[in-house]
Amino acid sequence: MSSNRRLEYDKGPRLDSETEDRGDDGSAPDERDESSDDGRYLTAVPPWAAGLVSGTSAFAIVFAVTYQIVSAMDATGALSGPEEGPSRMVLTGFVNLAGHGAVIEANGEPVRMAFSGRISGGLTSHLTPLIPIVALLAAAYLLVRHVPLETRRDVGLALGATVTSYVVLTVGLATTAEWTPEDRPEAETIAVAVDAATVMAVARTAIVFVAIGAALAALPRILKLESTDSDEGSADEPAADAA
Repeated sequence: MSSNRRLEYDKGPRLDSETEDRGDDGSAPDERDESSDDGRYLTAVPPWAAGLVSGTSAFAIVFAVTYQIVSAMDATGALSGPEEGPSRMVLTGFVNLAGHGAVIEANGEPVRMAFSGRISGGLTSHLTPLIPIVALLAAAYLLVRHVPLETRRDVGLALGATVTSYVVLTVGLATTAEWTPEDRPEAETIAVAVDAATVMAVARTAIVFVAIGAALAALPRILKLESTDSDEGSADEPAADAA
């Protein structure tokens, strides 16, 4: 037997390639982040978890932007009155909920005059209702755009979790938005009405604009599917004529 002959072994797959196939964390390939055919970056997360993150993020953005506006107006004296008013956090709650259509009450009666004018005048009254609209549109758009939602059940879970988390957090904010003047002998507590009307107002805002944002994100995919179906139909016609 020649000494130059070498033994050949049947080599198995390389360990590093197997690791790459399963992902860096040992997960299956279908759980990794990937890119779609149209170049979208997809994040593989459960639909309900993505919806919770989306709704919570939308609420956080609405609250932060509203607080910034209230702080700026309070610093310039736009919200100051003859007596010591509520804190900026309480004012943020009032303005935030009023932007969703909730009613501010004093001992069960809607406040329509002096106090409501202090917290909803000028820039605040025109700008704050747009904040939840933009935040919800963006949250739903990014959710549908970058989370793989393959079935109607996935879509329902994702959008339902978005709306539910946003409504729960916003209504929870309403429970903390109250103020009692300290310089009046018979002070009336001013607060946001936490009732079915408030819940419906917040839910209506969330459902409408989450649906619009999701539809805008899904529109390119729908148009692409319709274009593909029409191309296949036109390709089948010459074949049928030839037969």
